[in-house]
Amino acid sequence: MSPLGHLRAITALSLVILVALAFSGCASSTPTAAPSPPASHQELARHYAPVIRQGVASDQDFITAVDFDGDWVGSNNWENQPTGDLSAYVYYSVVESETHWFLFYALFHPRDYTPKPCQETGGCHENDLESIQLVAAKDGTPFGKLLAVETLAHDAIYLYPLDSSVRPNVLKAAGQIRFEESHPIVYIETYGHGIYGTRRILVPGKVTYRVGDVAEVPEGIKDDNTSYRLVPIYETLWTHRDEIGPGRAFDQPFDYRGHILPAAIDGEDHGQDRANTPWGYSQETGDTLSRGDWFLDPAKALTYHARFEGEFSRKYVYNPYLADLGLIGE
Repeated sequence: MSPLGHLRAITALSLVILVALAFSGCASSTPTAAPSPPASHQELARHYAPVIRQGVASDQDFITAVDFDGDWVGSNNWENQPTGDLSAYVYYSVVESETHWFLFYALFHPRDYTPKPCQETGGCHENDLESIQLVAAKDGTPFGKLLAVETLAHDAIYLYPLDSSVRPNVLKAAGQIRFEESHPIVYIETYGHGIYGTRRILVPGKVTYRVGDVAEVPEGIKDDNTSYRLVPIYETLWTHRDEIGPGRAFDQPFDYRGHILPAAIDGEDHGQDRANTPWGYSQETGDTLSRGDWFLDPAKALTYHARFEGEFSRKYVYNPYLADLGLIGE
């Protein structure tokens, strides 16, 4: 090779090395994307707050607050329903483990009733509180990944897996949940108010509730856009948990791991104390769970109801209910 050829070869090789070094420098200077900070518990509750399609025959089907009549007496709610404030509220709670968030929503109706007169059917009772639970995995994004929804309808909890990593265990898969953006859509039956995750025909009317900043009263039995406000269970229902007995907020005391809690909202009309508190459900407990675990120890309850692939810690980093009872770490 001539001296000129050698020079050209050396020059070309130098250019290749310089370009490689330049690209290497750019790659090493690009910072690795850090996980986004998690959303606050309030933001999580709002992000996943359900769209509620409520069957409505009368204003007895409107959701509201337990103290809609201005007091925390459970046994006057049937008679106060026609004159109380029926603005829409949904109670919520967020419990956090090392790996997951558990979001609980409870919906209250002053009356559980029937199309025919209650005296004829025997199917009515004062107060009604049925609930929804969601579980989301922490994945480095603010709101995590929603894995499953559970709904309560009367005497049963229904499981709706949202990801292939979730498989039925004690509970069977109940169907497929529909969404409106990040909000699961649930269907609440007229009169009895059982909550389901699959589409149902709601008659004779329907109110659609969505989370908002204002607690609104539906305009009638057909209203496609009524706003409800979220209120924390910890700052409302839970603070009244010691008010147990006739004429008070709650009744039907039971033992939860050595602590007395009320299983029901106090009620007298058409049956005694037939509406559960959020921590009073005994549905789908089997031989493994205790009454109250679905709300108070959701990591234990969910891993009994379903199988979750991957890491699923039952160690809580935030569970104010078990903390108040001195049960964290059990």
